[in-house]
Amino acid sequence: MDDINLPKHIVDRIESRWCARRLSTKEKREIVDRQLEQARARRNNIRRYRWLLNTKLSDLERNFIERRLSEETSAMETLVADIPLLAREQLLLDADIGPAGASP
Repeated sequence: MDDINLPKHIVDRIESRWCARRLSTKEKREIVDRQLEQARARRNNIRRYRWLLNTKLSDLERNFIERRLSEETSAMETLVADIPLLAREQLLLDADIGPAGASP
C-alpha cells in the first residue's frame, strides 16, 4: 500500500473522514455515563420487583412481577455487556446478578 500515490487533497479528505469517525474521550465518557445511568435504573427496578415478590400478591400480580423481573434481568445483562469491565463488575455485584444471570 505504500506505493499508492494520491493527491494531497484526496488524502486530506480521507483523513478528515477517518478522524470524524473516532469518538472523543468526552463522547466516550458520556456514552458510558448514560449506560451506567440506565443500568442503575434497571438495578433499582430489579430490587423493587424482588421486594414486591416478598409481599402478599395475587397470582396474577405475582406472575406479572416475575415476568417483569425476568425482563429487567435480561435487559440488565445485555446493557452491562457493553459497559467497560470495572463498571460492569460493580453493577453486577450491586444487583446480585451472577455472570450467567442467576439470582440468589
